[in-house]
Amino acid sequence: IKVLNQPVYQLNYRMQHVKGHAMKHTQLADAKTGQLRSELTRAEATALAQQCFAGSSAVERVEYLTTTNGHHEYREKPLPAYAVTFQQPAHATVYVASQLGTVQSIRTDPWRLFDLLWMLHTMDYEGRDDINNGLLRAFSVLGLLTISSGFALYFVSSPRTRSKPSQG
Repeated sequence: IKVLNQPVYQLNYRMQHVKGHAMKHTQLADAKTGQLRSELTRAEATALAQQCFAGSSAVERVEYLTTTNGHHEYREKPLPAYAVTFQQPAHATVYVASQLGTVQSIRTDPWRLFDLLWMLHTMDYEGRDDINNGLLRAFSVLGLLTISSGFALYFVSSPRTRSKPSQG
C-alpha cells in the first residue's frame, strides 16, 4: 500500500502474551528499505485524511482514539486511530488507523442522521447493528397478533350480523 505516496508493507503477526492470549499486531515497514517504522504521527494522519478531499477544508480538530464504546461512530474498527474532523463538508470526520496507515471510515452529518434512524428502525439501542434483538422480536410478534386479530374479526363477523344502513 502507499502511505502519503510512500510505498509501505503492512506486517501482520501474532504475539503470545502473558496469559496465553495470542494478539494480532500490525506494523508498517518501508517498502524501499525494509526498515520498520512507527505508527503514523498526528501530522501524517492529518495529511492522509486531507487526501480524501478534492478541495481544501480547514481541520477543526484531531483526536487520538485508543478506546471506543458501542455508541461511538467508529465502533468495531482497528485502534488506535486518529479522528480528523473537518469544518466542511458536513463536519466530516476521517478515521485513520495509526498502525495500519489506512483510512478506515469517513463519517458526515448525513451519515450520523442515518445511523440514528437505523438505530430506531432496528430497535437496537446498545450496539445499533443487531437486527435480531429481543425488543424487535417482541414488537414483530405484537404486530403479527394485531394483524391476525383484525383478519379474525373480519371473517368471524358474518354478513347477516353486519348492520345495514337504514333507509329513511
